[in-house]
Amino acid sequence: MNTNNQVFLEGERDEAVLLIHGISSGCAQMVPMGKMLNDYGYAVHCVNVAGHGTYPQDLLHTSYEDMITKADYDFSMLKRHYGKVYVGGLSLGGCLSLALAGLRDDVAGIISISSPLRMLPGNFVTAEYPPEQVFIHRDLGGKVGVAKKYHIHYEEIAVRVCHELLALTDYLREEGRLEKITCPALIAQAQDDDMADPASCHQIFQRIRSEKKVLYNPPSGGHNLAFNEGRFQLMQSVVSFLDPF
Repeated sequence: MNTNNQVFLEGERDEAVLLIHGISSGCAQMVPMGKMLNDYGYAVHCVNVAGHGTYPQDLLHTSYEDMITKADYDFSMLKRHYGKVYVGGLSLGGCLSLALAGLRDDVAGIISISSPLRMLPGNFVTAEYPPEQVFIHRDLGGKVGVAKKYHIHYEEIAVRVCHELLALTDYLREEGRLEKITCPALIAQAQDDDMADPASCHQIFQRIRSEKKVLYNPPSGGHNLAFNEGRFQLMQSVVSFLDPF
């Protein structure tokens, strides 16, 4: 896996899972989780968020509304072929999962992973950038293990996309927004998340109105819980969550 081309894995069930990556990556980031879900018979589509997986300049013109629209399109394409479609995502992707579940009544369930309602200060998303700065340089080197293979991102990331993620968190925090979510939900976040405020998972869990909701809040695992070494424990929770349906 050395590109961020969207990945579709055909399954054996009439059920599919749409997986959406985080802010500084592409669809390859969700492939490890996708392969595990596919082993359980689910069709899986790992997609690129709007403005991602193409050229860095595309993020200069991409809003969070565009990201919601693209996720809604990807969901609709899967829904044409499968009776049940779940949506899961990491960080930005988790926020988009929440947004979709609040807008549609045909989402079978959501898997929200490390989804911020607020970002912690001191990281590249919340940093103060000079008005003239257009891109943030993030070196591709220094990664090991699964991250080296699957966490593929632009070396130059548009400052704008950070602002759009923060705008998306503002959107989700609006009164009544999360309360529209009634589908089954797994809310996952590690207590040592150093990007998203670790209180986010508890706030989301309390506000959604799903009759079936599960909170997975391990002491460690970091922000990239879906594809780091803690992903196996997360997957046990995901499969247990999905299987009863």
